[in-house]
Amino acid sequence: ALNALFFLPLQLTGNNRNHLDIAAKGRLLPSFSEACNMALTFSLTLICWVFFRAESIPHALDYLSGICSVSLFTIPEVNTVHLLFPVSFFIIIEWTGREGNYAIEKLGLEWRKPVRYTFYYALVLAILWFSGEDQQFIYFQF
Repeated sequence: ALNALFFLPLQLTGNNRNHLDIAAKGRLLPSFSEACNMALTFSLTLICWVFFRAESIPHALDYLSGICSVSLFTIPEVNTVHLLFPVSFFIIIEWTGREGNYAIEKLGLEWRKPVRYTFYYALVLAILWFSGEDQQFIYFQF
């Protein structure tokens, strides 16, 4: 009986590994179904993060009710247009490199070295420039 309990997690790991393919493999854009699935997964992940980061369940529900209020349909006062280009740029880089081990694995391999290194340095500088302030690592709360 103890062996069955010990090996149970090992036996369950292979049962729910159905959707491991790369989205839109070999195509430029995903299908409508794939895009909906990606949007749903992203949305559910964000909602779960609210519960994970909140101080308590009521605090998380309060936060989510604030998100889902009438203010959802108003234009924000914060001007985030300056973030539109870098966020779009990084999304495009991630999407084009989705079939590799990491996003820029094959990007620019055919470029001349000075151009490629300039791109890499510009990418690092963009990451540093647009990075936010230091935050406490989430697992230190527990």
